[in-house]
Amino acid sequence: MKGRVPSYFEGVYEYISMPRKLVFGPDSVKHVGKETKRFGNRALVVTDEGVQRAGLVSKVTNVLLTEDVDFYVFNGVKMEPDLENARTVARTSRERDYDVVIGVGGGSCLDMAKVAAVMATNEGDVEEYFGDELVKRPGLPLILIPTTSGSGSEATRGSVISVGDIKKVIFSRWMIAEVAIVDPTMTLTMPPKLTAITGIDALSHAVESILSKRSNIVSSALAKESIKLVSEGLEVAYRNGKDVNARYRMAIAATLAGASFANSSVILGHGISYALSTLFHVPHGLGCGVALPYVMEYNMQERADVLRDVAASFGLNVGGLEDLEAAKMAVRATANLIKNVELPISLKEMGIPKEAVPELANVLVSKYQRLLLNNPREVTYEDANKIFTNMWEGRLESLGG
Repeated sequence: MKGRVPSYFEGVYEYISMPRKLVFGPDSVKHVGKETKRFGNRALVVTDEGVQRAGLVSKVTNVLLTEDVDFYVFNGVKMEPDLENARTVARTSRERDYDVVIGVGGGSCLDMAKVAAVMATNEGDVEEYFGDELVKRPGLPLILIPTTSGSGSEATRGSVISVGDIKKVIFSRWMIAEVAIVDPTMTLTMPPKLTAITGIDALSHAVESILSKRSNIVSSALAKESIKLVSEGLEVAYRNGKDVNARYRMAIAATLAGASFANSSVILGHGISYALSTLFHVPHGLGCGVALPYVMEYNMQERADVLRDVAASFGLNVGGLEDLEAAKMAVRATANLIKNVELPISLKEMGIPKEAVPELANVLVSKYQRLLLNNPREVTYEDANKIFTNMWEGRLESLGG
């Protein structure tokens, strides 16, 4: 067969992570009762105070009441869950004989629901399970209901937990949701800034996944559709949060991106975000967003063909262009989208001091190698220092910056 063969056609891959059942669409949260009843009558609902105050937990519990499901609401999830928070969740899951765990909220709530599900049935401390497939026994059935359109946690097998100043992850097939209920109406109350941050987070998942060394034909197909949906929906949702069509696009975009990177990987951009979080407590999605154009540029030579597909997913006409020129269009489109939803495009805008660049580079290469291993291009300390310098100055060299 003639024609261009993208890098993600190469190799043999296993596709392992996706919710076993996906219920999607406006008002699909009303299905939570019958889905819960498939597993039993005692549910632990894991969420945070903000989600509860927004009235989103009651949308779930009201349905559970009509189905005569006994439930307990744990609303103590932190914005960035740490080990102690995870241990509290674990203790809560063991206090009663629950049949099912329901996570309601953003990525942190869903990640902690996963912890609750596996720690209810496995002995020991949460810390024993950091790593890949160290959870010994199946967890409780898990139903995940996102209220943001960003993390994609409803479609992954991982849970991120802060240990000191380091982000660690539990990966387990027992953390894959039995049911993900993705209801766009659950995201209508998101304020514009959170809409922007979570939306760009979803975009970073899709783009990093398609750039990864582990990218494959299935994960890339999901990523490209996610990018297309973000390009269509994010600015509209940011300007008009009540636009259900835009929220619809963003909700499924986040889930597709989660399913994509769960079966590929995220790369350099997430390492940058974690370094920013480590030193300056920058929110995860914001860090991923400011990093994304620079990550695309850094990997441009190795993945120009893939970035061409990213540009096409943005709806740009790349016909007749060399891969490198099309790749530059993808970088420009990404940077423009970030600016259009009024997020920073440089570390200087974020108030990060330039003097911090060497330490940011050191944290990235010394503490987050796991996120650099699948980056198409090697990242040395010198490379990281230059990337952070460009990020501070807001200089995208491929665009003449």
